[in-house]
Amino acid sequence: MKIKYIFKLMLVTLVFTACTDEDIFQEDPDSIVIENFFQTPSEFESAIRGVYSRMKTVGYYGGSGGSGDLVAVGDLLSDNLITNPNGRGSNFQSHSWLYNDNTSPTALYQQAYIAIARANLILQNIDNLPDGDFKNGIEAEALAARAMLHFDVARFYSQMPTQSASAGGSLGIVYSNEFEPFAEPARLSTVSEVYDLITADLTRANSLIGAANAGETTRINANVIRGLISRVALAQGDYARVIQAGQQVINSVSPAAASELFPLWISADNPGVLFELPFIVSDPLLDVNFSQGSGQSLIPEWSVDAAFYNLYDPATEPERIDAYFQTLTNNSLGETWIIVNKYINGVQQQGLNDGRYLRVEEVILNVAEAHYLNTPSNEAAALQTLNRLRDARYSSYAGGESGDDLFNAIMLERRKELAFESSDRWFTLKRLQGVSGIPSMHTSGVQRTGNGHLADGSGVVPPGQVLAAGDTKWQLPLQQTWLIENPNLVQNPGY
Repeated sequence: MKIKYIFKLMLVTLVFTACTDEDIFQEDPDSIVIENFFQTPSEFESAIRGVYSRMKTVGYYGGSGGSGDLVAVGDLLSDNLITNPNGRGSNFQSHSWLYNDNTSPTALYQQAYIAIARANLILQNIDNLPDGDFKNGIEAEALAARAMLHFDVARFYSQMPTQSASAGGSLGIVYSNEFEPFAEPARLSTVSEVYDLITADLTRANSLIGAANAGETTRINANVIRGLISRVALAQGDYARVIQAGQQVINSVSPAAASELFPLWISADNPGVLFELPFIVSDPLLDVNFSQGSGQSLIPEWSVDAAFYNLYDPATEPERIDAYFQTLTNNSLGETWIIVNKYINGVQQQGLNDGRYLRVEEVILNVAEAHYLNTPSNEAAALQTLNRLRDARYSSYAGGESGDDLFNAIMLERRKELAFESSDRWFTLKRLQGVSGIPSMHTSGVQRTGNGHLADGSGVVPPGQVLAAGDTKWQLPLQQTWLIENPNLVQNPGY
């Protein structure tokens, strides 16, 4: 057994990089050092921060320059971005949906399961803490983090419950609820089972969290858990639960005002942010997902589709445009582009841009959509909730929509508000494919405009303009190396 314990020792060293050698190397490798570490509140504090820190690595929120992180990948898989031929071709294959079991749009899968292992270590040792508020708070954080991480894997690598009539019975993911470094777990048989486990973890976390971490944005607290419940329940089509959980959040947290958007996206302030990953200079840069360099030497990896950019009204929402976009002319190339300005303010920010995982603005949109889609539909509540966001974004707007026009308005604000963060556009197009009673434009998959990479819509048009609803590419492939390492894994259909 000595080899096994040495392996565990090495893993714990990697898991808790915030801990000192004295914290970890207390015993001979023959002893069970994991249990010997989890003894004090400060050690559990270090451990939970270790879960969050793994989300800052390349593939989750750590910008790699490969455009494969949660910040960017959902927009390049869908219809907000166009690859710029002047860049390095970062993740170009994914933009054209050419990925297979040897290539992947993102490394999120690996990073998520390492973070999940860290959460499971905490939960495995939670009874080393005395009963009370501190124990309950740490357990709630670990449970919510485990659910959140599994949900991110599930929505990339399996169908989402509302994606089709048969989605609930389709192939799920591995749901890891114990720390066992030598296990070779199989994927659960159905998506419904996975979402039941995600929901169970979030429900228990919500019952335990109390006032722990209230007001903090870098730790999971009650508002974060309820916001996550609204996100997961929307994917399940459980609209009453979206409303019940999300309403509590939007009653207590206000969206960022229009004047606060620019400082928000250069991390000078964080109004409306529920949960974020703080970055420092030594962390991987978020901004390199979209562009390289600065000023006149800045070269975009990705251009914003001119048709998408033109959905924003410069007369009534100039603050959002300034915070999200920049129109840049490169004189030496003789080209003008619309580029992503979120995170960079025109220059690389040396890692000082925080990863905004969940904002109250998303929860507002979740609740508005749920009011519309719930049975019975409550269009008045949907409109009132949508206007919470529109009041904070526009100097004026017409409003008053009903029926299909109201649903279109909710989806328009979702696309505009959440562009270039947390891959929301991809997941929205994916989960709506099987939703009935909404305009067909929202259920038909990706339908790109045919525009090129230049600011006026001309230029180089990338291949791959349509990804139909139901295509196998909506579920990312498991990599061949993972299948070799764990023979109990099963590849997604179509790969």
